Amino acid sequence: MKRYEINFLSASTKDCPKPITAVVCEPDRIGPRTGAMLFTHGWGGTRYNDLGKISEACKRHDLVCVSAEFRQSGYDYDPVRASGWDCPYDLSFYQLFDVLNALREVIALRPGINLRRLFHYGGSQGAHMAFLSAIVLPRTFAAVYGSCGATFIEPHFLVWAGREFFPHELSFRNVLDHAERIECPVYLDHGSADKEVSWEHSRKLEQRLRELGKPVEAVYYQGGGHQLEPISNRMEAFKLMAPRFLDSAEGSGEPEFVRGTKIELACAGRTLTIDWSKPSADAELFRWGPAAK
Repeated sequence: MKRYEINFLSASTKDCPKPITAVVCEPDRIGPRTGAMLFTHGWGGTRYNDLGKISEACKRHDLVCVSAEFRQSGYDYDPVRASGWDCPYDLSFYQLFDVLNALREVIALRPGINLRRLFHYGGSQGAHMAFLSAIVLPRTFAAVYGSCGATFIEPHFLVWAGREFFPHELSFRNVLDHAERIECPVYLDHGSADKEVSWEHSRKLEQRLRELGKPVEAVYYQGGGHQLEPISNRMEAFKLMAPRFLDSAEGSGEPEFVRGTKIELACAGRTLTIDWSKPSADAELFRWGPAAK
């Protein structure tokens, strides 16, 4: 297994794209089955948080794995202690593009990656972004997996974030509002005693996906907290859940960023347009506009 880091620019303002660093682990040989898996850490975490899971996925499941140090968190917030987050905090919008752009950069760097075997795992806020990624890239992932993840913005998240959000911003961040756009299987785990992100987030998403006839699997750890302890832990949960799909699931077509697809997402009276033909650093990659007529 090879491990290295990449640096790239992610969309922000026109003249000041955001520098992002990501850690990449890949098999010694990239063959026809070699896919890619994006790992997204939680609020206040770092690109190294999931190295155990990354090693497992890379070695056992033939995947190039990448984890981005998304903005406002971890080492980006504090280069020495890698602890904490900026306030006010953006809550998964700009950060979502940071992590998805990391995947785009790795695929450009390794053109032999099997584009039908792309996956996304996240924990906590990272799970929130994994779910959102299946909404803004509905044809890209063969499966997404969220552990102890948020699916909408609760009032106490706003207190943590340190700012107010407009209705269209809250709508975009509400996975339940846009769950009909999810095309790939969704895998969930959550602890019933989670004090940071209530397990009702996962239960409501599971219920909504079942109502829509979408494929979903969920495992709930009775008595488990935000890291699933003391009942289990996220590493052991990953080892149990991930093999159900990592060796067999395949996506349905070319990713949107390969085909250059433009998508429009209606969000509480506004429209978010994402143009996946634009490069990672392009300020026109996404924009807000009036509601579609």
